[in-house]
Amino acid sequence: MSWTGDPIWLADVLRDAGLKVIEQEGWRDRGHGDFADLRGVLCHHTAGGTTDDWRIVQYGRPDLEGPLAQLVLERDGTFRVIAAGVCWHAGRGSWPGWPTNNANYYVIGIEAVSRGDGTDWTPVQSDAYKRGCAAILRRIGRNADDCVAHREYSSEGKIDPAGIDMDAFRRDVQAFIDGEDAPMSAAEVTRIQDFITAFCGPISSDVKDIREQLCGQGQRDTGDFAGWSQLGNRTVVDALAEVLTRLEKLEK
Repeated sequence: MSWTGDPIWLADVLRDAGLKVIEQEGWRDRGHGDFADLRGVLCHHTAGGTTDDWRIVQYGRPDLEGPLAQLVLERDGTFRVIAAGVCWHAGRGSWPGWPTNNANYYVIGIEAVSRGDGTDWTPVQSDAYKRGCAAILRRIGRNADDCVAHREYSSEGKIDPAGIDMDAFRRDVQAFIDGEDAPMSAAEVTRIQDFITAFCGPISSDVKDIREQLCGQGQRDTGDFAGWSQLGNRTVVDALAEVLTRLEKLEK
């Protein structure tokens, strides 16, 4: 079932998806009136690329009063929640199932910080972009078909978000919505690495020592799996397997 009214749940939904969130003061009461029913997400780039891009989105430009989107996605993958109400971001255009020339009252806008030439997306930002869209679409009962680039919607020649293949983007978004074949986020990978390091010490970039411990001296000297003489020329895995086999025989 689609959500009707303002998305006052934006910050919570993004956090629940494992994303970093900054709530701009007063965001729940900011906007140009109230939403009708929510039908999708419209993806943009800021065309600035600086840490101050959010200010324009929140406060507007001389020719257009802010807020200009509900969310700003920083280059480090952090979402700034700018507004819960309607924002001026869609312009004129159309998309199946969305009102023609009137999407502002029906879709959430995400302005991702980028120069706008398609070359400066960071991996963590791209990952967060997909996860954020998926979290919102899941919350409003929509699928990735309603995750749309501004250039796909616009009849005014918009190009954003430049450099993103939206067909591939939507496939990944749908995978996150479905919870199928979704890769770990950068934050999840970091947490796992920190956990391993806390218990095992720093992980060396040189894996030769690890291979030697598992496969024997021959792995280093001759590149084979000769095993250890102390283990009857077995590798660690083979030696453990032999121990288990003998234990099973004793149990019988």
